Amino acid sequence: MSGIVLATASEDFEGHVRDAFGGVLNGDLRCWRDGLLRGDPTRAIAEIARSGPEVVAVGPGLPVDTALELTRTFDRERPEISVVIVAEPTPGLWEQALRAGARDVVAPDAPGPELRSVLERALETAHRRRSNLVPSGEGPAGGSGTRLISVVSPKGGSGKTTISSNLAVGLARLAPGGVVLVDFDLQFGDVANALRLTPELTLADTARASLALDATVLKAYLVPHPVGLYALCAPESPAEADDISVEHAARVLELLRGEFPYVVVDTAAGIDEITLVAMEQATDLVLVGATDVASTRSMRKEVEALDVIGLTTQRRHFVLNRADARVGLGPNDIEATIGMKVDVAVPSSRAVPLSMNQGTPCWSRTAAPRPAGRWESWSTASRRRPRRPRAASCDVGGRTDEAQRAARTGGPTRYRPGSGPEAEQRHRRPPARTARGRASRRDRSGPRPLRGSQAPGPGRPLRPSGPSPLRLVARRGPAPGVRRPGARRRCSRPSRSR
Repeated sequence: MSGIVLATASEDFEGHVRDAFGGVLNGDLRCWRDGLLRGDPTRAIAEIARSGPEVVAVGPGLPVDTALELTRTFDRERPEISVVIVAEPTPGLWEQALRAGARDVVAPDAPGPELRSVLERALETAHRRRSNLVPSGEGPAGGSGTRLISVVSPKGGSGKTTISSNLAVGLARLAPGGVVLVDFDLQFGDVANALRLTPELTLADTARASLALDATVLKAYLVPHPVGLYALCAPESPAEADDISVEHAARVLELLRGEFPYVVVDTAAGIDEITLVAMEQATDLVLVGATDVASTRSMRKEVEALDVIGLTTQRRHFVLNRADARVGLGPNDIEATIGMKVDVAVPSSRAVPLSMNQGTPCWSRTAAPRPAGRWESWSTASRRRPRRPRAASCDVGGRTDEAQRAARTGGPTRYRPGSGPEAEQRHRRPPARTARGRASRRDRSGPRPLRGSQAPGPGRPLRPSGPSPLRLVARRGPAPGVRRPGARRRCSRPSRSR
């Protein structure tokens, strides 16, 4: 078998396909019988898949709805098989075909070179899908497969390096010595700073090496990290990025996949050639977005672009960074726009930028690894609001809270704004005097905080409390020898005795 199966009743189209490949296709290309598509399409797919095809061309001569339903079933039941719809391509059909999971749409009367090119691209996609698919029950833990995880984002500043470095550290704690982190942001890669590494050799040195690159030579360029992972850092200068070709990047990933069970790739923003190589060889794609309109629109465009170029077999994980930011755009709105569910929501935390500045990932600060498949919120304690300092108050002896605490413990006091001798002098008031010139019992016990109109302020000078001197004179009378103004003078006459 050639790997190409035609699900059509048209013998003319079969001859057209044979002519397009120059007569090199042997065997029967068509898999068709009357009533094949009647009833459950799952049975039709099982019958077509018995011949072991890699590419199935659906049509011509089938209704569009039937071809789309068959394509959806193939994408759901047998994702390793690429499907090409043979019909007149229209914008509406293109959109429906891509959503159904078709690899391409080609006209029945397309020229031979165009038809051959479409089917050959579908064959290449099927080969990549089969190489990336890991059978159930196997994986890195069993030693029979490798997980290549590419962390991508359409815009810079979304947190790719933070996610990739913490992901690599977390995997290294579960599989020490079995994780390698590759920095494919060739011009402005920051993995070395995120892990606090000082590499002597970088990815550019592997491209300029005189020896043939193999697994043994490549391991000499890796930088070990204390947590048990290895890193292949980006070049120091953006000019050195020109030394790394697409073929060399693909060769590096192939060698690392053969030596490590986990390969984490930190890519550049957008989709360039190097990033495309990392996504094509990946088994998992980690899409990192943020809670802003520009990032959400760019993420939707990137997801649509991945569907168009055929990168649909990788496991996709959507990570929403700064998910708790109150900017009017919630996770539900982002999910509805992109068409994907949020797998991991990373909240805003001061610990994240602090860890990047210090070169210590958040995962390396935790006490023990968790085998759960999802990350938990980082540094929840750092998000607690600090306590508001209490204002200093005085007791009946005029001592502040700090002075009282020092008197009980016998230790030194620490200066706090609003306390100290200056504050006591500022709040102190002169004691009220009684008629006999002695301080009242209330004032002899110490100062008391001023309240209301007694407190000094703008345009309000400090006024002593207590009875006014004029009121004392009016109540008690003048001092001896002092005559009240306007009072009549009395004559000293002897009193009459009765």
